[in-house]
Amino acid sequence: MPDSRRKTKRRRSESGGMPGGRGDSAGRQGEEQVLEDLSRFADQVVVIVEKMQDMVERFAADHYEALEESAAELDRLESAADDTKEALLDRLAVGTMFPMGRADLARLVGSMDAIANLAAGAADRLSMRRFSLPPAMNELLVALARADLEATQVLRDAVVAMGTDLRAAIKLAREVDKIESRADDIFADLYQGMYEVDTDFKTFHQFKAIAERLENVADRCCENAELLRHMALEYLDTE
Repeated sequence: MPDSRRKTKRRRSESGGMPGGRGDSAGRQGEEQVLEDLSRFADQVVVIVEKMQDMVERFAADHYEALEESAAELDRLESAADDTKEALLDRLAVGTMFPMGRADLARLVGSMDAIANLAAGAADRLSMRRFSLPPAMNELLVALARADLEATQVLRDAVVAMGTDLRAAIKLAREVDKIESRADDIFADLYQGMYEVDTDFKTFHQFKAIAERLENVADRCCENAELLRHMALEYLDTE
């Protein structure tokens, strides 16, 4: 390891491996602000996925009347999150050097945004047209949406931990992996059940689109967790 790298590691926090030991004071302050903004953005994404889960539960209960209104509200939430994302990317684009990699942070912002987009896409397809499913399929759909919300919440906690305790962020990222594995099992049962339900072509493809977007939310959370883990390991004080 080069001497400069050793010096960088020694300057990092001794207690929790917090980033911020490299670069000038302005760089550290800029990074702290980015991480705070990223935490707020993650909160917004959690609210969007929570709204999506609520829509799935209403859909499963055949409460269609409120779905269109809920989808419109979710679109408004996504639009507000987009504003936060753009402000974050603008902050990253300024010339100050961050101790954390600028590209890593930008990828994290973009990947979090993809979760919100997938949730909005699922919501749109839920409200597209009415159809009913067998109770067992509805239960699986709701279980998958709940797993999505849990994964997003734990991912948000991992994002917050990036600014305070990198070891905690790594632990939370591993938890996201476990939740995503559970979501995969639910989706496998759901996918098999799709081909056992006697339904028309339009309903089949609408349901398939809903289920796949729900599954993709958990997948994207897992990808974010993997990126967080790599970032935390890169900047963790191992000495």
